[in-house]
Amino acid sequence: MNCNEEDEYIPGKIKKFSLKEFGGAFGDWGTLIPFVIGYISIVGLNPAGIFFCVGITNIVLGLRYNLPLPVQPQKTISTVAIAENWTPNMVISTGFGTGIIWALLGFSKKLNKIVQKVPILAVRGIQLGLAFILGWTALILFFDNFLFGFISIGVILLLFKNDKIPSAIILVIFGLISMFILGTVNMSDFVFNLPIFYFQIPTLGNLLIGMLFAGIAQLLLTLTNVMIATVSLIRDLFPEKEDEIDANSLALNMGVMNLINPFLGGIPLCHGSGGLAAQYAFGARTGGSMILEGIMEIVLGLFFAETLLLLFSEFPKAILGAMLLYTAFLLGKVAFKNFNKRTFPIILISAIFCFFLNITIGFLVDLILVLIYNKIHQNKSPIS
Repeated sequence: MNCNEEDEYIPGKIKKFSLKEFGGAFGDWGTLIPFVIGYISIVGLNPAGIFFCVGITNIVLGLRYNLPLPVQPQKTISTVAIAENWTPNMVISTGFGTGIIWALLGFSKKLNKIVQKVPILAVRGIQLGLAFILGWTALILFFDNFLFGFISIGVILLLFKNDKIPSAIILVIFGLISMFILGTVNMSDFVFNLPIFYFQIPTLGNLLIGMLFAGIAQLLLTLTNVMIATVSLIRDLFPEKEDEIDANSLALNMGVMNLINPFLGGIPLCHGSGGLAAQYAFGARTGGSMILEGIMEIVLGLFFAETLLLLFSEFPKAILGAMLLYTAFLLGKVAFKNFNKRTFPIILISAIFCFFLNITIGFLVDLILVLIYNKIHQNKSPIS
């Protein structure tokens, strides 16, 4: 799969529903699945609601933008909710709270001005920091089974420049076959059933508590990861779409999805540079990948909800780790664009803070270092 060349995307010359786009549809599942498993098995959310909402959202966005711009769980809220065993209503109320704020910010049209003032070095630091975070998560999953992990890495390397056989599809098939061979999944485990939706109503108390303990931190994380890093990555990978997608449009997207999804039992969702990088890495170049992913998620949620937890729980972690490791490599590679050895230490230090503390702190450290650098070199051209 020849996804390492930035000039590969030629507007109007790529089929929206191809095998390559289908392979790209699986690209962001490496980061989606672990949170979904936690939400279902620990928090107690309904698989039907989760997958139906994610699927519908992917289809709508795929049709609107014709780009691989998938949605993912809001990671800060997801992590706190799973670690502290939140109730389903606490989760959906917090997601609803973020939806209110993003909708207001999107309608205000103020975010573009904020994003435009952020130095590009801050973006590169965040991207490298995300690569470190994704890479570490990938290694933890990879160590679960070295044999499966190295086989998966071999498949990715073997098909790295193959345009006709996306490695993501091969790896998913490999994982499913291995589960059958090992006996962790049997055909009798696949149960066709009609969905049961548990409608939720956000409560003010849970909204305030959830926003205090996770929602505010999520907003800061989303500002850096989505409003800055995602917009920058879109400009890097799809420069012809620069005028169509900006911080305001992404904020409105996240506002609408998080105002509607909670009532159907959906999880808090956001855009993210990691999901974009993942689908791009595995072959996605159009909105077709999102439409195909959305159809799969809707079918799974509506008719195979009882089977989902078993499949995701038993799917070999090492295979997911290999996919995530490759995604981290692609995301980190973008951070080296227009490499400058004088300013790279700023990017690296920011990335280290992102990794060991969190992305927001890494972003603030980066801004401080940029200001110091410009102050020292004030007689020269400042960096931006």
